[in-house]
Amino acid sequence: MPKTMKGTTRWVGYPASVLVVAATIVLLKLFPALTDSSIALLLLLAVFLCASVWQSGPGVLAAALATLGFNFFFISPLYTFTIADPRNVAALFVFLVSALLIGRLSALSRRRLRLLEAERRDLIALTQLSQGFLSDTNRETLLGVAADRLRQALDCEQVGILLADEKGELSQRIETERIPYREDIAELAFRQGNSAAYPSELGGTDIYLPIPVGLQRAGVLVARGLRSSERLAEACALLIGLAVERERFLRLTREAEATRTSEQMKSTLLAQLAHDLKTPVAAARGAMENWEAADGGSGASRLAREQLSALDRRVTELMDVVRLDSGAARPRPERVGCGEIVEAAVARFGDALADHTLFLEPPPPDLTVEVDPAQLTEALGHGLENAARYSPAGSTIRVSAESRNDEVYLRVSDQGRGIPPGDRDRVFDRFVRLEDAREVPGSGLGLFIAKSLVALNGGRLRLGESEGGGTLFEIALPRGAA
Repeated sequence: MPKTMKGTTRWVGYPASVLVVAATIVLLKLFPALTDSSIALLLLLAVFLCASVWQSGPGVLAAALATLGFNFFFISPLYTFTIADPRNVAALFVFLVSALLIGRLSALSRRRLRLLEAERRDLIALTQLSQGFLSDTNRETLLGVAADRLRQALDCEQVGILLADEKGELSQRIETERIPYREDIAELAFRQGNSAAYPSELGGTDIYLPIPVGLQRAGVLVARGLRSSERLAEACALLIGLAVERERFLRLTREAEATRTSEQMKSTLLAQLAHDLKTPVAAARGAMENWEAADGGSGASRLAREQLSALDRRVTELMDVVRLDSGAARPRPERVGCGEIVEAAVARFGDALADHTLFLEPPPPDLTVEVDPAQLTEALGHGLENAARYSPAGSTIRVSAESRNDEVYLRVSDQGRGIPPGDRDRVFDRFVRLEDAREVPGSGLGLFIAKSLVALNGGRLRLGESEGGGTLFEIALPRGAA
């Protein structure tokens, strides 16, 4: 609401409060049989109405007028401010305090309701922006509409997005129209990561926000004539960074697919992913978790965190595949107990098992294998994750280990729909997902990664049918020397 309209509404509240209290007194005089307590309650109701509609100032005025009117028109002697009965002094004082408290509480509740409504609008706008930004798969499409979307979401006059080039200069500029801006402030926001805001000549606020990408910055968001909250603008800057980084990730993925036979490409892509993707996505996920904690876990913030967690998981899987293809994932074997591997896998992938009942059969303490603990933990974790993903919520997932014929078997069994025998070998290929499992989120890389890691450690991985008709995920490894 414009300031002039807000000011007009506030000042209108004072004469309106006078009229409401006066009308209430006139109505009460028409019913002389009413008791003093009924009259007091009805006057308090009038005070509550004034404070609720016109906030604190008119509410205080209504409380004072109601107290004076109660004394003048309804407490003997009538039509005078004299109080004959000393007991009425205490009653009148209690009435005044009650009226002031009711008016104050009513105004506070209305103000908080407006703040909550503003927060709700901001979250809706941020959710719509995230859906729009994350649906664009190339930078030209993304940036072509980003400025207009941000101008509408932030309720500002002009928006500019300044992006840095490979040399670290703010050379790319996308804006709603040719806007003048302070280059020194934009440069300072980009170099130091500090935001700046000051009153705008267009009305509202001019704000300069760095666009974060992990611990680095991709550019600066400039919003002139901002009328929404600065907190929403900060969230939009973070969202732009995530969208730009996602576009970069997709572009790198497409390039990797086009030149996947090149060993030089594999090494380069591995270095770029490790440095440019993993750290920024993890930092963005931490920022979203902090926002969710501060926001009280609303639907929009929780959805954003879950999507970032899924993106983080996909980046990790892609990096694992690149390491496996390039030969960088060399195992570092050591003797380790099977119980330690099971405990580490359950601890790492425990979030995926939250909606299921986990039944562990503790392996014997002397049951050891000679493997890379981190790689076997990752492989077993993919089995736990798949069991949780493709079995009904509330079902039991069983983890066991046993030794037979100088081999150790680590098993994960679930109560899901199972895998047809003809598809049990095919699902180990990369990016393969069965038709009846496509509604479940996933990349089709988990089983490929798990089988590759088990093979690197001299073991075998197979899928079978569990006793309950679900899937059996079984890792067979040579038993470690005693």
